[in-house]
Amino acid sequence: IARAKKPNWTIALGIPLLIFLSCVMISFSSIFRLHHDVLSNAILADLLIAAPLIYFLAVRKSNVPTRTVIRIFILGLLITGLILKAHSNPILLFIKTWISPVIELWVIFLVCKRYHVANKQAKLENKKADFLMHCRSVMFLLIGNKKMGNIISSEIAVMYYAFFSSRDQSIDNQTKFTSYKQNGLPLVFAAIASIFVIETIGMHFLLAIWNRSIAWIITGLSIYTCIQLVGHMRALKARPIIINPDSFEVHNGLAGDAHIYFDNIEKIEASCKKPRRRAFIKIAL
Repeated sequence: IARAKKPNWTIALGIPLLIFLSCVMISFSSIFRLHHDVLSNAILADLLIAAPLIYFLAVRKSNVPTRTVIRIFILGLLITGLILKAHSNPILLFIKTWISPVIELWVIFLVCKRYHVANKQAKLENKKADFLMHCRSVMFLLIGNKKMGNIISSEIAVMYYAFFSSRDQSIDNQTKFTSYKQNGLPLVFAAIASIFVIETIGMHFLLAIWNRSIAWIITGLSIYTCIQLVGHMRALKARPIIINPDSFEVHNGLAGDAHIYFDNIEKIEASCKKPRRRAFIKIAL
């Protein structure tokens, strides 16, 4: 029997979501307080058995791995821990004490195993790839979704280039070269980062007068933005433009990449307008 390409997501996610919301609403009702023991066991059965089972039946004949049912189970376990008290329910206490740690260790083992295999395969497919390109390959093989893999690898690359990267020592200005010294971009980004720091300090104290939580959230976002700018500046030095025998690779820090084969070049022209009816790649920040 051929496996379906896509599952019915309305059933696979909609019904478990409806079960989760219903259980949460029941836990806040007056009936739940009157019949706590009976309804607690019913909620446990719905969240940890019914919801994962419905998801499993919906995806078992599709191209979605059946092991993803663990995500529904873990989500149900988290909701159970929020709305029920473990010390008042022996079944929940047993699950949290014995079953949950085993599942967590198994998930960690699977992730580490898949990462090792994906990392090994990515190295074989592209031995010359820099850290960001290699990380994208690994995340795609690990997750199976290119868009989500690119998002996660970009966040990992920000931290790597901000704190651990260094200038590419193999730059020979013939087959590898950079342009950051001529365009002055590091100075511009450094000025922006400095403004972020100054504005963040002042904004933090002003917002703290009104709400400390909001102040720290804004401060945290500003600090992360500064880290992104630092990572981009350091990536400008660590990721040079590379000329290969049949193509060239354009890297603009963490902003964008383009791999262009010489056979695909019809002409080169300078323009301030976007090409019409053509696919184009924007690599500017």
